Amino acid sequence: MYKKILLTSTDMYMNPNKPIIFKAEQLDWKKLEAVGIRRKELEKDGNLDLLLQGAETGVTTLNLKTPVFSLTMDATLKLEVEPDGRPVIGINGIRPTEE
Repeated sequence: MYKKILLTSTDMYMNPNKPIIFKAEQLDWKKLEAVGIRRKELEKDGNLDLLLQGAETGVTTLNLKTPVFSLTMDATLKLEVEPDGRPVIGINGIRPTEE
């Protein structure tokens, strides 16, 4: 069972002293890939380590696709724990700045 942790804004950047609380193998990469969230992209920009530490990622562009919609948006990601203990990715959309 995982415990919920509170994060501060300093958690936006990977802390090598912060323990990994999730394992990449716990995520359903096939389903995530099917909607446009790719492990290789998260690894490339350092966001996978942040996710596995329970922190929020930096801003990333998502191209989410399902059989009924396609959505491109900037967002941060964070792993959340379902009641059954399974981690799922939470998406926090970034609102565009008004000019």
